[in-house]
Amino acid sequence: MLATHDDAERRYESFREMARNAIQKELPYTDRNNIRLGSICPNALMHAKRWNEDPRRLVEWSWDGGYRDYSYRNPKRFELATWYGNTLAGLSLGRPSYAGTRLRLEFIESRPSSSPLRGRIAPITISVAELYASIIGAEELRIIDPIDDRLIEYYSSFGYIYRKATGEKNQKHYLVKAIS
Repeated sequence: MLATHDDAERRYESFREMARNAIQKELPYTDRNNIRLGSICPNALMHAKRWNEDPRRLVEWSWDGGYRDYSYRNPKRFELATWYGNTLAGLSLGRPSYAGTRLRLEFIESRPSSSPLRGRIAPITISVAELYASIIGAEELRIIDPIDDRLIEYYSSFGYIYRKATGEKNQKHYLVKAIS
């Protein structure tokens, strides 16, 4: 890695950690002492491999292989591993736009079966992502390619507005919210 890449990785990891720690302290749940917010580490990737065989899993993206490439190409990325005790409950990944004015949440996934944080991964992830976006100076947060209408409606309940793809090449549909 180039020195500038290493510098960016360290600087933005400190911003990610700042956002995770701030939200960790303010989680509104009575069992918040069991919840841990961290980076996507080798242990998280090992746990996520088990999701691949789960028949309830709705996506076919490999966290193990995909994360390594994604994280290297995007040192300014957003990433979050959400744990409940020793159970990996959720993973999320995104990146700022090239101009830095938007943060794109491209992957949000909850443990497919028996998640101890069922229904809480999205609110936790969105809270951390919004704070991270604010820290890095992004003006909006986008949730990219929600998989169905139920998720579009759910993310809308957090104040996000749905935008359909325009039909242009590589255009994705997303939900968007201004960051203040």
